[in-house]
Amino acid sequence: MLQAGHQFPEEIADIIRKNQQQSTFCHVHPYNRENSEFDVQEISTPHQYRPHPISYKVRLNEWWCDCGHFQATRLPCHHVIAICANSHIPLTQVVDPVYSLNNIYKSYEVQFHPIQNEDYWSVYTGPNFIPDPRMRRKASRRPSTKRIPNEMDQSTPDQPKKCSYYRNEGHHKGNCPFRQ
Repeated sequence: MLQAGHQFPEEIADIIRKNQQQSTFCHVHPYNRENSEFDVQEISTPHQYRPHPISYKVRLNEWWCDCGHFQATRLPCHHVIAICANSHIPLTQVVDPVYSLNNIYKSYEVQFHPIQNEDYWSVYTGPNFIPDPRMRRKASRRPSTKRIPNEMDQSTPDQPKKCSYYRNEGHHKGNCPFRQ
């Protein structure tokens, strides 16, 4: 990828491309160009109708956008991409360097040594932690019922089963011959 001239992994490039498509529905109004503060108005898209445009404040120097995506992922949201297109700022300036292929390859330059067999490990002498079983989350399953069963919940074994649609005996709603 690096020899092909790519600067970012494919996943990051796909996110940027998707945001570039969404940036076409944004209008940029310079608010304070010296401090790189902008007002971006997002208009209706073909997939989402809005009666009024939504305004987002963007501060490029602080890596801040009101939508929150720019700060959270350190990748340019479509508001930031619209500003870059309007102000002729290269996108590489607003993508965090941690996503560059050079930095990713540098993180794997260091040689890793394989882990020894457990037989050669030294004995652990630190404190033993005992987890509190009351703090443990219950496994995700069907929630337990809080209702107290009464006589209505008891079924009579001598009564034959009936179809819940037509109340006929001999079949149930899963194989009802009258149902389409």
